[in-house]
Amino acid sequence: MKKIQLSQTGVEVSCLCLGTLRFGTRNNYDQSAQLMDMYVEAGGCFIDTANCYDQWCSQGKGGESEVTIGRWLRERGLREQLFIATKVGFGYRDVPDGLAASTIISECENSLRRLGTDYIDLLYAHKDDLNTPLEETLSAFNKLVKDGKIRFFGASNYLAWRLADADGIASQKGWASFTCVEQRCTYLRPNPGADLSPQQIIDQNLMTYCDARGKTMLPYTPLLRGAYVRSDRPIPSPYRGPDTDVRLGVLHEVAQELGATANQVVLAWMMHRQPPLLPVFSARNPEQMKENLGALDIALSAEQMERLNQAGHCLNDEPV
Repeated sequence: MKKIQLSQTGVEVSCLCLGTLRFGTRNNYDQSAQLMDMYVEAGGCFIDTANCYDQWCSQGKGGESEVTIGRWLRERGLREQLFIATKVGFGYRDVPDGLAASTIISECENSLRRLGTDYIDLLYAHKDDLNTPLEETLSAFNKLVKDGKIRFFGASNYLAWRLADADGIASQKGWASFTCVEQRCTYLRPNPGADLSPQQIIDQNLMTYCDARGKTMLPYTPLLRGAYVRSDRPIPSPYRGPDTDVRLGVLHEVAQELGATANQVVLAWMMHRQPPLLPVFSARNPEQMKENLGALDIALSAEQMERLNQAGHCLNDEPV
């Protein structure tokens, strides 16, 4: 699996990042371990989780994914070969919502314990917290870097202007700042004004800012939970717009030309961007894992990339 430098860190990570929301809840330990084994066997090293995964599942209260990964790391002895990302910001159990310094520090300790490691490679602010001063949040993350508890920290579900404010504060204080940004993104464009909050999308403003600052962007939910390939799973309503059918048509045309699935083309399209997007993908079973890893073998031509990028452009006022 190809590796790319994460922002300007000098550290290379896998071009596909494995998301583990389901692990320990909807996927039991053995199922989760099998999927992680397949990912590592394919050359992957970048695993993404969160302290609260998966509190949104009926079987979960939060923390299950980290516990599952921690057990797998102990059994496989792979910690030093992997780049582990987790997150803080959403409330769960008795942990408060938000990014107060005390929450960031205490939840980092909880994540370290559940993962069974003495450092985290990347700790995200899982969502913006407008009720806590950015300076307080950044100070806590910076302290964790200085203390060796985390190597880097990133932002998730932030608007571009908030990232700019954070970078300004960090520069003024001489602190580390948000290294990268994990945000919702897929091939289909959301309708103008679509509200996906608290999730934020990778839009043109964010792309322009991150490209200028050398920040890697990591799209989550790139495959719309199977909607591109499953007839029983409709395209979500925020993505049903004037250019939806046109873009879906081009997507499936390109997939047919390549003998690939639409999911594989979506992931390849992201990785072919310059600078590349680094998709955070997941899989429910080995078949889905094989399909998604197959995106690594897809070579999109410049003409195919142009068609994918420009599809439906004249039907939507949002820039491509």
